[in-house]
Amino acid sequence: MQFTIDNLIFEKFLGLHIGVAVAKGVKNTGGPLAEVEGKLRGEEERIRANYQAETLPQDPKIGVWRKAYTAFGAKPKEHKSSVENLYRLVLGGGSLRHINNLVDVYNFVSLKHMLPVGGEDIDAVQGDVALTFAGANEPRD
Repeated sequence: MQFTIDNLIFEKFLGLHIGVAVAKGVKNTGGPLAEVEGKLRGEEERIRANYQAETLPQDPKIGVWRKAYTAFGAKPKEHKSSVENLYRLVLGGGSLRHINNLVDVYNFVSLKHMLPVGGEDIDAVQGDVALTFAGANEPRD
């Protein structure tokens, strides 16, 4: 499998940095890991103590994603980045729920560094992965 990024993305978003990590042989079953769960709850407390939902869009780390979404035609008030959605959930009194251990880890990284993070099960991916702009025929949902 290859991971490619369309050069147009780098032309449109100067200074963009993308990281990719592959973890093999990871056991991703069972209940939440107590250490990761504790770190998530700690980040939620930190966020509630230091941020407000009303001013979240003005934070530079959120603002840059809103600007990027606007640049590719999305309306950031309607379509928020994953990290903004996580922060809004926490600021609204919610807590991140356990999905699996890897999701818990990347959600922790996302909260701690205010950075969108995601993952895919590469065993379930068929073919190559290409990061590019969606075309007109892409499904919206």
